[in-house]
Amino acid sequence: MSNVGQKNPEQLLLNWPVNEKFAQANFLPSFSNEKAVKWIDQWPDWQRGDDQFHTLIIYGPTGCGKTHLSHVWRDISKARTMGIDELATSAFLTSDDFVFIVEDIDTSIADPAVQEGLLHLYNWTKEQGGYVLLTATKRPKDWDIELNDLSSRLLASETVSIKAPDDHLLRALIVKQFSDRQITLTDDVINYLIPRAERSFDAIRKLVQNIDRLSRIEQKKITISIVRRVLEADDEE
Repeated sequence: MSNVGQKNPEQLLLNWPVNEKFAQANFLPSFSNEKAVKWIDQWPDWQRGDDQFHTLIIYGPTGCGKTHLSHVWRDISKARTMGIDELATSAFLTSDDFVFIVEDIDTSIADPAVQEGLLHLYNWTKEQGGYVLLTATKRPKDWDIELNDLSSRLLASETVSIKAPDDHLLRALIVKQFSDRQITLTDDVINYLIPRAERSFDAIRKLVQNIDRLSRIEQKKITISIVRRVLEADDEE
């Protein structure tokens, strides 16, 4: 049979589907994210003492679960996820929605138009009795904000961080990442992985991707040997 037009195994894996689930039942609660989960669960009763607040900021490293939490809150609150362009042009002012999500806001906040738009969004949703969920990688005091009115409002908002995963969350995260790829690992493989994996959400995501990729290229079941080779290759980079 001719090999013309055939692709090698690595090429065939480029578009392999990953069924990443964002349902509330699939979220992984843990000590590292318990405060953020608490506020999501308590909405719309966002209360600090006698004061009601309407803007919640969740920040943490890439891949830590901020997007998953925002999807959970969107399902609960029927919030509208708004793009940066819509925010910068204050397009929300013509909307019938009063509950919004803006993700990764700190990546664009240096833009004066984005700052103006976010200030308008903050004030407008408060006037309308609405709510805003912002996600970011850095805490608000480290954002590049020149607009003092906006800075003061954000610093007064409820802000929670998602920390690096503990052992319980690390195990659950590994199991979920492989489950999204329709893969079930044996306990011995998981137990081998946990003490050797880098303790960051993004690193776990990449590690799972690389293990799955090598397993499919070689058409072998995921074993400790496969995992060890991936970990050793990562250490050499």
